[in-house]
Amino acid sequence: MNPASKRVAIRDATLADTEAIAALHVASWRSAYQGIVPDGFLESITRESRIVRWRNALSSAESPHTETVVAVDGGEIRGFCSFGPRREPASSEVGEVYALHVHPSLRRSGIGTLLLEAALRRLAVRDRVAAVLWVLRDNVSARTFYEARGWSATGEEMVEHRSGFAIPETRYTIALDLPG
Repeated sequence: MNPASKRVAIRDATLADTEAIAALHVASWRSAYQGIVPDGFLESITRESRIVRWRNALSSAESPHTETVVAVDGGEIRGFCSFGPRREPASSEVGEVYALHVHPSLRRSGIGTLLLEAALRRLAVRDRVAAVLWVLRDNVSARTFYEARGWSATGEEMVEHRSGFAIPETRYTIALDLPG
């Protein structure tokens, strides 16, 4: 295990983490997706818009079934993972990982694996038998990361339209080991 991941604690995100998560989210998108999505889209992502988005997401009243965990090292948030029930089609048996991001300088440090494992354990405890996620179709690095951890492409694809930009995605799935 990488030394960086040995120092990391995984905990629930709180509203007090909003600004740190938003800043990390913007940095991660701009680093990981450069050359994959149009520069104009990456430039349109602002810290302020992500603060609003994460404030809403971390408010239990806004999204009571969504959970977000953060990886903390030295008091600093180094990554996050947001997850909950599968959205489309809705399912009580299948969970979904909505977002997984690690600070660009800490990729391949083991933090992403720790966050993903924490999310999958929680989904399994909630009696989910499988989990899905969407990944940018052309993000070879992310696809390789998930495949190395047992995820399989389902063959489902969609094009998400964000701020006037078409972003192709593909779905992955994994079976979960139920506790017990």
